[in-house]
Amino acid sequence: MNKTIAASPQWISVLILLCSWLLGQIFATETVYWLGLDFSPEMPIWWQVSLAIAMTWCLSLPSWWLIINAAFPAAVFYTVELNWPPIVFMGALLVLVLSYGAIFLTRVPYYPSHPKVHGLVEKLVPEGPGQQFLDLGSGMGGMCLHLATQRPDCKVFGIEMAPLPWLVSWLRARFRHISCVFVRGDYQNYSLQNYSVIFAYLSPAAMSALWEKACLEMVPGTLLISYEFGIPGQLIMPTYSTDETGAAALYVWRMGSNSILMPEQLSD
Repeated sequence: MNKTIAASPQWISVLILLCSWLLGQIFATETVYWLGLDFSPEMPIWWQVSLAIAMTWCLSLPSWWLIINAAFPAAVFYTVELNWPPIVFMGALLVLVLSYGAIFLTRVPYYPSHPKVHGLVEKLVPEGPGQQFLDLGSGMGGMCLHLATQRPDCKVFGIEMAPLPWLVSWLRARFRHISCVFVRGDYQNYSLQNYSVIFAYLSPAAMSALWEKACLEMVPGTLLISYEFGIPGQLIMPTYSTDETGAAALYVWRMGSNSILMPEQLSD
């Protein structure tokens, strides 16, 4: 894949949607003219979907962009056909932007970790006072709230870029009187050096940059934990499996070490 495309697939996808929309209008008109078919309002949309699929495939974008670029035009068309009041669409757009607008910058969508993962991560936090835990992309605060409740001796922090999930997490902590700190911002601009354990549930696109940042900033002996996503180029094995199939796992590194840690090593 071209390096420019690999670095900015979200913007390439926007261009694909715009180009396929324009060509879809032209092709639909030409189809009616040359084949003598009756014009249908759906015809430009299905041309756009077909062209978006072809462009995405030709540019070798990851498979999930193929699904997004195919589904988005059809979803917009049929949603508009519902003829709901404009305020409904405006409200839905506002919620989506506040929750997922940061994806175009971070390439990390919001998806919460399973409560079972919270318990597993809790076991990995070293015993004793002075521990500081940071959740990168803390979402609505599930992981941080659990850990702050179960480990009051540990200082718990979460950082989240999307405004709406951050606000929800902040309100949850205030109303439940749980002592944890939620910061709104981009973790790429946030120092990692003061934390003994850092947890990340991000996306494959973000893991290489996270590893570089962790190697530069985290103190030797501290733990970096990633749920579900490994780090390209690292010879790693999961320390835990969160289901019987082993499809989702926790990866744990002790910084300054050359290998992933197995569970029995974490207490060493």
